[in-house]
Amino acid sequence: MRLWRLTGPGFVPGIDGEGSRIWGGTWNSPGLPMVYLSSSLALSALEVLVNLAPHQRRRGELPTYVAVAVEVDDGAIADPGFPSRQEVAMSQAVGDAWLRSASSLGLSVPSRVIPLERNVLLNPRHPAMVEVRVAVSEPFVFDDRLGY
Repeated sequence: MRLWRLTGPGFVPGIDGEGSRIWGGTWNSPGLPMVYLSSSLALSALEVLVNLAPHQRRRGELPTYVAVAVEVDDGAIADPGFPSRQEVAMSQAVGDAWLRSASSLGLSVPSRVIPLERNVLLNPRHPAMVEVRVAVSEPFVFDDRLGY
Protein backbone atom coordinates (compact mmCIF):
# COMPACT_ATOMS: atom_id res chain seq x y z
CA MET A 1 0.00 0.00 0.00
CA ARG A 2 1.34 3.42 -0.93
CA LEU A 3 0.67 6.15 1.63
CA TRP A 4 1.45 9.86 1.41
CA ARG A 5 2.42 12.77 3.60
CA LEU A 6 3.69 16.28 3.14
CA THR A 7 6.58 17.27 5.34
CA GLY A 8 8.76 20.32 5.71
CA PRO A 9 12.03 20.21 3.75
CA GLY A 10 14.04 20.08 6.98
CA PHE A 11 12.18 17.02 8.27
CA VAL A 12 12.33 14.59 5.34
CA PRO A 13 11.30 11.80 5.35
CA GLY A 14 9.18 12.79 8.35
CA ILE A 15 8.22 9.30 9.44
CA ASP A 16 9.59 9.33 12.97
CA GLY A 17 6.44 10.81 14.57
CA GLU A 18 8.40 13.49 16.43
CA GLY A 19 6.13 16.40 15.52
CA SER A 20 3.06 14.61 16.81
CA ARG A 21 5.02 13.46 19.89
CA ILE A 22 5.72 17.09 20.73
CA TRP A 23 2.34 18.64 19.89
CA GLY A 24 -0.11 15.75 19.77
CA GLY A 25 -2.72 15.42 17.07
CA THR A 26 -6.25 14.30 16.36
CA TRP A 27 -5.35 10.70 17.12
CA ASN A 28 -2.58 11.01 19.71
CA SER A 29 -1.76 12.93 22.87
CA PRO A 30 1.50 14.84 23.30
CA GLY A 31 4.28 12.51 24.41
CA LEU A 32 3.35 9.66 22.06
CA PRO A 33 4.84 9.63 18.54
CA MET A 34 2.55 8.86 15.61
CA VAL A 35 3.01 9.20 11.86
CA TYR A 36 0.02 10.64 10.00
CA LEU A 37 -0.34 9.58 6.36
CA SER A 38 -3.09 9.71 3.75
CA SER A 39 -4.33 7.27 1.15
CA SER A 40 -3.56 9.79 -1.63
CA LEU A 41 -1.34 12.78 -2.22
CA ALA A 42 -4.43 14.93 -2.83
CA LEU A 43 -5.90 14.04 0.56
CA SER A 44 -2.54 14.66 2.19
CA ALA A 45 -2.48 18.14 0.62
CA LEU A 46 -5.98 18.91 1.90
CA GLU A 47 -5.06 17.68 5.39
CA VAL A 48 -2.10 20.08 5.45
CA LEU A 49 -3.94 22.98 3.82
CA VAL A 50 -6.83 22.90 6.28
CA ASN A 51 -4.37 23.09 9.19
CA LEU A 52 -2.31 26.03 7.91
CA ALA A 53 -2.47 29.23 9.91
CA PRO A 54 -4.35 32.01 8.08
CA HIS A 55 -1.17 33.99 7.36
CA GLN A 56 0.30 30.90 5.63
CA ARG A 57 -2.68 30.64 3.27
CA ARG A 58 -2.05 33.93 1.51
CA ARG A 59 -1.14 33.88 -2.16
CA GLY A 60 2.60 33.91 -2.53
CA GLU A 61 3.09 32.68 1.05
CA LEU A 62 1.90 29.08 0.84
CA PRO A 63 4.69 26.96 2.32
CA THR A 64 6.79 24.56 0.31
CA TYR A 65 6.80 20.90 1.34
CA VAL A 66 8.22 17.59 0.27
CA ALA A 67 5.77 14.91 -0.86
CA VAL A 68 6.81 11.62 0.68
CA ALA A 69 5.26 8.29 -0.27
CA VAL A 70 5.94 5.18 1.76
CA GLU A 71 5.21 1.57 0.98
CA VAL A 72 3.55 -0.41 3.76
CA ASP A 73 2.32 -4.00 3.70
CA ASP A 74 -1.49 -3.96 3.51
CA GLY A 75 -1.67 -6.72 6.12
CA ALA A 76 0.07 -4.48 8.66
CA ILE A 77 -2.84 -1.99 8.69
CA ALA A 78 -5.80 -2.57 11.02
CA ASP A 79 -9.17 -1.12 10.03
CA PRO A 80 -11.66 -1.32 12.89
CA GLY A 81 -14.22 0.79 11.00
CA PHE A 82 -14.23 3.90 13.17
CA PRO A 83 -17.17 6.29 12.74
CA SER A 84 -16.50 9.28 10.53
CA ARG A 85 -16.88 11.85 13.29
CA GLN A 86 -15.49 11.56 16.79
CA GLU A 87 -14.61 14.13 19.40
CA VAL A 88 -10.85 14.73 19.45
CA ALA A 89 -10.61 13.61 23.09
CA MET A 90 -12.17 10.28 22.10
CA SER A 91 -9.96 9.78 19.02
CA GLN A 92 -6.86 10.64 21.08
CA ALA A 93 -7.83 8.08 23.72
CA VAL A 94 -8.37 5.43 21.02
CA GLY A 95 -5.11 6.32 19.26
CA ASP A 96 -3.11 6.37 22.49
CA ALA A 97 -4.45 2.94 23.47
CA TRP A 98 -3.64 1.59 20.01
CA LEU A 99 -0.08 2.97 20.16
CA ARG A 100 0.51 1.44 23.59
CA SER A 101 -0.89 -1.93 22.51
CA ALA A 102 1.44 -2.14 19.47
CA SER A 103 -1.18 -4.50 18.01
CA SER A 104 -0.46 -3.41 14.44
CA LEU A 105 1.95 -1.17 12.55
CA GLY A 106 -0.85 0.93 11.09
CA LEU A 107 -4.40 1.98 11.83
CA SER A 108 -6.86 3.11 9.15
CA VAL A 109 -9.02 6.05 10.28
CA PRO A 110 -11.50 8.36 8.56
CA SER A 111 -10.27 11.76 7.41
CA ARG A 112 -11.84 14.68 9.27
CA VAL A 113 -11.52 16.74 6.07
CA ILE A 114 -13.25 14.19 3.82
CA PRO A 115 -14.85 11.52 6.04
CA LEU A 116 -15.33 9.11 3.12
CA GLU A 117 -11.54 9.03 2.61
CA ARG A 118 -8.99 7.26 4.79
CA ASN A 119 -5.88 8.32 6.60
CA VAL A 120 -3.45 5.79 8.02
CA LEU A 121 -1.60 6.22 11.28
CA LEU A 122 1.71 4.45 11.81
CA ASN A 123 3.26 3.55 15.14
CA PRO A 124 6.95 4.47 14.69
CA ARG A 125 7.84 2.34 17.73
CA HIS A 126 6.31 -0.82 16.24
CA PRO A 127 8.92 -3.46 15.27
CA ALA A 128 7.56 -3.62 11.68
CA MET A 129 8.42 0.07 11.13
CA VAL A 130 11.84 -1.07 9.87
CA GLU A 131 10.03 -2.57 6.85
CA VAL A 132 8.46 0.76 5.82
CA ARG A 133 10.21 2.02 2.68
CA VAL A 134 10.25 5.52 1.24
CA ALA A 135 9.19 5.21 -2.41
CA VAL A 136 8.91 8.88 -3.39
CA SER A 137 10.44 12.07 -2.04
CA GLU A 138 9.74 15.05 -4.31
CA PRO A 139 9.32 18.80 -3.81
CA PHE A 140 5.69 19.85 -3.46
CA VAL A 141 4.41 23.38 -4.00
CA PHE A 142 0.78 24.34 -3.49
CA ASP A 143 -0.84 26.05 -6.47
CA ASP A 144 -1.06 29.72 -5.58
CA ARG A 145 -4.79 29.72 -6.46
CA LEU A 146 -5.36 27.83 -3.20
CA GLY A 147 -4.32 30.96 -1.29
CA TYR A 148 -6.40 34.05 -0.82
